[in-house]
Amino acid sequence: MTAATPAPQRPADPAEGLRWEVFGRRTASDDWAEVGYLHAPDAEMALLLARDTFFRHEEGVDLAVSRGPDFFPLGQPELLEHATDKSYRLQRGYTGLGAKRRLAAARAAALGAVVQRRRPPDLRVLNEDHR
Repeated sequence: MTAATPAPQRPADPAEGLRWEVFGRRTASDDWAEVGYLHAPDAEMALLLARDTFFRHEEGVDLAVSRGPDFFPLGQPELLEHATDKSYRLQRGYTGLGAKRRLAAARAAALGAVVQRRRPPDLRVLNEDHR
């Protein structure tokens, strides 16, 4: 091939899907910002994949996908909320745990149910050979 002849394009694989550009907004007052790309067969699937891929940790308030001049916003910010509480999966789910325990102990003490137990002993056997 010469420099003037372009390389042949490989045909698009239908199983791969179309390439969609994903946009998001962190707050309602922010402008749309590009957050990445994904492959999907249509706009509906692209929105679902974008939500699961780029917004699974509640990184924004709205998302949209675009292919060429077509722009498809999610339009329903409540769809970005989790159906179940999965805060235990994230480090921030454990913040304030000491304060919560102290508050629970104070409430229990106010009701007369004081728990004064020592921590159970650590019964794990340490293998001295692997230290």
